[in-house]
Amino acid sequence: MKSLRAVGPERRRRRWPFLLLSSILVGAILIGVVTLQALVSQSSFRMQLLVRQNAALRQHQGELQLTASQLSSPERIFQAAKKLGFELPAPGQVHQLTAGTQP
Repeated sequence: MKSLRAVGPERRRRRWPFLLLSSILVGAILIGVVTLQALVSQSSFRMQLLVRQNAALRQHQGELQLTASQLSSPERIFQAAKKLGFELPAPGQVHQLTAGTQP
């Protein structure tokens, strides 16, 4: 029969480096996961802000395009010129010049 023997202090000492290394590794992984989660959350908040800004800027662009279209309307320009006293020239008063020729 085999006899039982007591486990000496050497065996217990060998466990401490393993437990210490394991604890450090688990702690480092935990810190890494928490940091990664914080970065993902920040990115999500930033993305939501950018989406809202994009929507607001698109709305403003649409308003500016409408204003530009209204201001460049030939009818509006004609009415503004008429109000300032401008008149359409007579047919013989308009001459088109091209480069290198004289009227």
